[in-house]
Amino acid sequence: MKFNLNLASRRDVHKRALHYGFVAALCILLLFGGWEVNTLIASNNALQLTQQRLAETNQRLQILRGGPIKTLSIEERASLEKEYSAIAELLRMDAFRWTELLDRMEKSLPEGVSLKGFTPDYKKRSLALSGEARSLKEMRLFLDRLLKNKSFKQVYLENHARIKVRDYADNEREAISFSLQLEGVF
Repeated sequence: MKFNLNLASRRDVHKRALHYGFVAALCILLLFGGWEVNTLIASNNALQLTQQRLAETNQRLQILRGGPIKTLSIEERASLEKEYSAIAELLRMDAFRWTELLDRMEKSLPEGVSLKGFTPDYKKRSLALSGEARSLKEMRLFLDRLLKNKSFKQVYLENHARIKVRDYADNEREAISFSLQLEGVF
């Protein structure tokens, strides 16, 4: 079989089918273009709705905050910081658990020693104690136990004196009255 290629010959092109093909392709392109335009319009509407809701939410937030954000002067800021430090100090004092301290004291307290008063000083972070002991031996034992307790920085014996007390049977006997200063309690 012999193949000839004649370049001078006319090609047969079915022009009507070609035109229908171009029209069909154009219709498909217009359909996709219309769909893209519709998607673009829907996205734009959603974006505008979202921006409007965001603006409304910002307005509500400003109303809840008490109006637009204002800058504070140096004096206003200083007064707010002073109030904040006072409130922080109150919260720190409130956070201290007296039950834990009293539990530690009870574990340190030997028989024959009773505590009469607690006087806290939050600024110095100390606690003044006053009490009575039957004898010097019990008072020393109480002091030793307090000194061994790691929750106090320092324990100072401020004063002590011999006194006369009445017991439960109304008998008068000698005892030792003392006062202590505990540092680093709070």
